[in-house]
Amino acid sequence: MTYRARQLARGGARLLFADMHPNLRWQGGVLQIGQMISRHHVVASGRGLLLVPSVFAHKPAPPVSPQEAPTLAYPSRGVATLWVREPVADTTALVSLLGAPKARLLGLLDEPLPTVELARRLGVTASAVSQHLGVLYATGLVSRARHGRQVLYRRSPLGDGLSGGPKPL
Repeated sequence: MTYRARQLARGGARLLFADMHPNLRWQGGVLQIGQMISRHHVVASGRGLLLVPSVFAHKPAPPVSPQEAPTLAYPSRGVATLWVREPVADTTALVSLLGAPKARLLGLLDEPLPTVELARRLGVTASAVSQHLGVLYATGLVSRARHGRQVLYRRSPLGDGLSGGPKPL
């Protein structure tokens, strides 16, 4: 909005709409919107024009009918990577980084689990799992919490990011 206000102050309506969207043209005091489904005119003279930047608009959206207040929703600047999907973690790269046992172990920790359950699921000894968990804990990839007589391990946010696990809301 600050950018648009600066454009308006520097060059009037012509500069305001110049780079807003390729479908918009300001000519002779009239804002024209190209490639629209409907063909109606909204008279804004004396009523102003409400500009609404939107991360949900991919092209300019005028009022639905001529009777509505003069409004123009337009694609906002600076959405950066909002609509770009995050890359999926490459499991082969994770195995290369951590080694197969630690990568498999990290993959199992969507929910808190004790060492003995992890050993059972992996078909290895609890002491082998404990050694790997010690390394993963020391590097901040897993967290641990005591629950009664057991210690439960879970992927940390750092571990989630590395393994492609759950993302925070």
